[in-house]
Amino acid sequence: MSVYQSIKLSLIDIPEDRIRDVDQEWAECLRDMFKEMGQKTPIDVVEDGKRYSLVAGAHRLTAAKLARWREINARILEPSSGHSADEMRLYEILENLGRKNFNALERCEALSELKRVYEVQHPETKRGGKRGNQYTGGQKRQGEIFAFCQNATETTGLSRRSVELAIQIFRGLSPQSRERLKGTPFAEKQSDLKALADVDDDVQSRVLDLILGEPPEAKSVANALTIVERGRLFTTSERLLRTVCDSMVKLSKASRAAVFRQHRWEIVEQAKKEGWLDEENG
Repeated sequence: MSVYQSIKLSLIDIPEDRIRDVDQEWAECLRDMFKEMGQKTPIDVVEDGKRYSLVAGAHRLTAAKLARWREINARILEPSSGHSADEMRLYEILENLGRKNFNALERCEALSELKRVYEVQHPETKRGGKRGNQYTGGQKRQGEIFAFCQNATETTGLSRRSVELAIQIFRGLSPQSRERLKGTPFAEKQSDLKALADVDDDVQSRVLDLILGEPPEAKSVANALTIVERGRLFTTSERLLRTVCDSMVKLSKASRAAVFRQHRWEIVEQAKKEGWLDEENG
């Protein structure tokens, strides 16, 4: 059950552990919309003694402050279970996921937090089955993970694989890496986050030093990983060779044969030069 009313801005507190930071430019845009058309959608809060704690609508609340409003329309939520904090956390996550305005890092964090809240609400999912890593192990554990992913798929509209991958990425990033990535362009691309999550914490730190330095020594996560691994970037020829080699293994046997026929004289010459045929006969 919920109640709608106008609340003084001075009585509303924003929790420090919110997943999504306020985008100041978007808040200023909303401020102008508020001045032009008024507030169309109320914020969501929960009573906290004589004050209120924000659940959803940080951008709308910030916009109202920028517009110098004294009050804002709000919906006062009433938790229906004993786990009120987790219930409100779930509401915050689903409200933002429903608006689809998370960046990649925020989405990964939201889904990881969604899983934590799910396990609080379904404590049986923490028991039973042999445990391997987060996504493998005993049959019962597999079923529990599937149950969560099925629930998350239905509530967020994301595929099961998307949910699993997002959680895997977030938990693969060290807490220090997560904090350093916030507010940077690298938090926008899931492929960048996955590349970082796939390496250990020390490498993550070194990569972030390279891409976030002033000035940055690498323009991309991929370049930074190459520098950490090799001490330098690939040359143009090395990049081309790597692309060709990676592509060859993906070709069918017939397609590779077609490539060999097209370059047969170069291949024969190289075979003679390096004695490949002699090795075969020997």
